[in-house]
Amino acid sequence: MGTQLRISREDGSLPCEVCGFPTMHVAKVVADDGTVLGRTLVCTTCQRSKHHPEPPAAGAEAPPDEVAAG
Repeated sequence: MGTQLRISREDGSLPCEVCGFPTMHVAKVVADDGTVLGRTLVCTTCQRSKHHPEPPAAGAEAPPDEVAAG
C-alpha cells in the first residue's frame, strides 16, 4: 500500500502561503505498519488543484536532462 498522509480533524489549520486559503494542515507520514515516519505540511486546496501527469507509456523515450542553448 505504501506510505500515507494522515490529517487530523481535531487539529486546526493555517493560511497557505501559496493559495492564501486557511487550508494548510500538519499531516503525519505513516508507514504500512502504522509507524509515524514524520510530519509534513499539506494544503488541501493546493493538492486538489495540482495536476498529476500520466506516467510515460512503456518504451517511451525519456526527455533529455539538458537542452542545448540556442
